[in-house]
Amino acid sequence: MTALWSNPELIRNVRGQLRPGKVIATACICAAISIATGFSLSRQSDFTAGRHGWGLIILQVTVWLQALMLAAGGGIACINGIYREKEQNTFDYQRVTKLTPLELALGKLFGAPVFSYFVCLCLMPLAIFGAVMGKARVSAVLVVYAVLFVGSVATHALALLISLFTVRGSHTGAILLLLVILWSTSTNVPSMEVFQVGPFGPFYAAHLAQHEGWVLSGLAAEGQAYAIPAMIDFFFGHRVSHVCVFLAVDLLFAAWFLLAVVRNIKRDPNYYELYSPWQALAFAMFINLLFVAFFRWRSRNYIDNQAYLLTLNIVVFFCLGLGLLRNRERMRRILRTRESAGASWLDLTWPAPLLMAGALAAGLLVVAGIAQGRDPHVEWNPAFAVFRSLFFVAWTVRDLQFLQWMSLRRGKHPLVMGVLFLVIFYVCVNILIAAFGLYSTAERVPFSAFFVPSPVYLLDHGAWALRPAIWSAAFIAQWIVVAVFMWLQKRTLDEMLSPATVSAPAPAPAL
Repeated sequence: MTALWSNPELIRNVRGQLRPGKVIATACICAAISIATGFSLSRQSDFTAGRHGWGLIILQVTVWLQALMLAAGGGIACINGIYREKEQNTFDYQRVTKLTPLELALGKLFGAPVFSYFVCLCLMPLAIFGAVMGKARVSAVLVVYAVLFVGSVATHALALLISLFTVRGSHTGAILLLLVILWSTSTNVPSMEVFQVGPFGPFYAAHLAQHEGWVLSGLAAEGQAYAIPAMIDFFFGHRVSHVCVFLAVDLLFAAWFLLAVVRNIKRDPNYYELYSPWQALAFAMFINLLFVAFFRWRSRNYIDNQAYLLTLNIVVFFCLGLGLLRNRERMRRILRTRESAGASWLDLTWPAPLLMAGALAAGLLVVAGIAQGRDPHVEWNPAFAVFRSLFFVAWTVRDLQFLQWMSLRRGKHPLVMGVLFLVIFYVCVNILIAAFGLYSTAERVPFSAFFVPSPVYLLDHGAWALRPAIWSAAFIAQWIVVAVFMWLQKRTLDEMLSPATVSAPAPAPAL
């Protein structure tokens, strides 16, 4: 494998973005901004009266500017890295080069945002000046920049993945999506209420620059766990430094995003596949492990906790299921490359087996987390918790099996039509449920479980005792609907495999 510093794609980006005139102009602008910022902040009396002095304020402001340039600016550069080359019809030439997919991906990962790295380097004198004047420890400054670099690399890997799947006309939406993700991962309010973990965005480095003591030993008492916000996390009930959690989780996410890029970067766009089925399942379980590990179990009762986590899993497994769906052309390609004639049982039931395994494992993981993290004095019934998880599995498989059947049908944009039909179904069902007042009394609630899963989230012993037969019938009905969609899928595949009618040749023209 070619070394990173001699990677042709990296060298091409360095030569294109760091031209001498551009470098000199950028360095002069950064020097002027640094001098003005340092002088202005050092003259503020409000800052000099603080315990840390104005030096740490300069360091924090500088790190914030560097995060803005490296994370946001570098992320936008990574989105443009592949999209613009597709627009200019030069990306196909890169796909046929001798570079391996990993070499090409790494060259773009560190080459596309190389100008953002240079701007951060130009701002380093101001950061060093602030750290020296604020008497910050060298180890603390190194930790700040480790967080900034790792968080930015994870952002760049995600941006590169978004760029790879961006189609014409969605470039602006891709940039907005990246900025929304950056903003949401840099705020700490939702995580402090539900999850016992701090933010994972690269702007956390600016927050970290405010404090001298980032190590776990500085907060020994449990009552001081959040004395410095987002500095201490609870991992399966054990107190750990958020810096360690941040570095580990962001590196793992960067590896997952890079895996998807490497898997697809040299493929034809018609054959893009985010992950293999087993990789997608492993990624979903990785996300669920993070949910369970950092969840604040005693913030509410265990029924609400399970409902909250299952709701999050709706997003996870819906995205997983959409990635697993096979369209008509892809199914034909799979059947053509297979030695045995005809469709296997896995083709006829796809993606139900994998989704059932993943959703069931995620649901049982949530149940195990509740059993370990709940208040021991609260009454606990694991049978109902498992039933709620199984109903979640049935509902997820039902809807995605419908979308799989729709994807195999003839027509323009069959998957889009399937999603549209699904949305219309839920809108109409909820209107009828409200009209018939199925949520108004406890005796009527079980009937709504035939159509929507939300009533099952609140199922306990009291609700079960009112209508046990209806609850059971609603659960069985989900699997009957799944079987119906599998039968329809089988019919569609049989139609695809049937020999095409060959038209008779036209008669020869008379001489």
